[in-house]
Amino acid sequence: MASITSLPDIPSRWMQAAKREKVENSTIHEIDLSSASSIEEEQYLALRVLWKTQPPKRLDPAKFGLDGWIKKAADMLEPYRSWADYLASFSSELKEGTFALPRFYQNKSLSSHIMLYFGPMLQSLSFDVPNEPPSTRNTKSGFESDDTSLDSTAKDTPLGERSYGPQELLNLNYPKTKDEQIMNTALVDFLNAFIIHRNFGSCWTLHRKPFVADFEHGSFEARTDGCLEGEDSESLKTYAIVEVKPMLRTIHLERISMQEAAEMVAWIKAEPDPSGFVSSCGCRVLVSQDRHEVYLTFAEYSENYVKYLNNTLGKDESPGFLTLHGFGPWDTDRAGDMKDLGWILLAIALRAEMGRREPAPKK
Repeated sequence: MASITSLPDIPSRWMQAAKREKVENSTIHEIDLSSASSIEEEQYLALRVLWKTQPPKRLDPAKFGLDGWIKKAADMLEPYRSWADYLASFSSELKEGTFALPRFYQNKSLSSHIMLYFGPMLQSLSFDVPNEPPSTRNTKSGFESDDTSLDSTAKDTPLGERSYGPQELLNLNYPKTKDEQIMNTALVDFLNAFIIHRNFGSCWTLHRKPFVADFEHGSFEARTDGCLEGEDSESLKTYAIVEVKPMLRTIHLERISMQEAAEMVAWIKAEPDPSGFVSSCGCRVLVSQDRHEVYLTFAEYSENYVKYLNNTLGKDESPGFLTLHGFGPWDTDRAGDMKDLGWILLAIALRAEMGRREPAPKK
């Protein structure tokens, strides 16, 4: 693709991109396919994906079926001593507790352990560029209560006002973490800390769960970096997927977004929605961490889009699109960000647990 802005976010821009690549009349069932990690523009456009990215404060829990769960999650975390100690650790010593290990690995994801040499020219260029992670405190969101504003985050920069410095110096000022597994461990440990002491029949796993999407002309595989999965032996149903990268998302935003879109499609194909499905908005969630920043992506699609993937569209039916609503980043080095994100992550797990306990619909 020519530039990051070329990832379509509305149907008209998708059509422009499809015409540019001469695939406006092609379907996913007619082209050669690559794995999710090596997806190219033709395949991406044939998946009919629209990406809509917004800052965390624009996340509307009601739109994605989380409004009631957010309140329940906040109430559950309020008396949780380990959670309070975790939030306090951003400005004081880290105490023992369930969130101690996630915090340890979150700190590790900020460390590059790479020795950098700045020549005279680069030293002058990077004089005003921060050499610490950008401040990312959340402004008041729709689900945030009025009672807490931690001292450690009082002077953080509101989201939407962060600055990484000049684009050409991103890799120098924010070098990628030395091993992707550090972010993977940090994220999955953090996710499990919310549910490990609760009577849940599901958990977050580091298992790189594969999903295979089969089409008429071929198939492709997508391997996640983890997932929220039911633990019963009869059906290891997936409730959310995980993807991590060792570098800032903005450095390879286009490539990362295309891979995550392919993973979402493969999940939809490999684990179909129940019979009677009409539309989905927020039931499929992707949690990603890129270096020290966390993002949430919610999938929205219709029955017709599923028919498109299954090659069962009627003659007069429109295929529609898979719309991915991406929010972030939440900074793992900012207590305010982590507090807001914690509520959402527990809400996602609570909703999944309710779904797990409900009887499967009759076919």
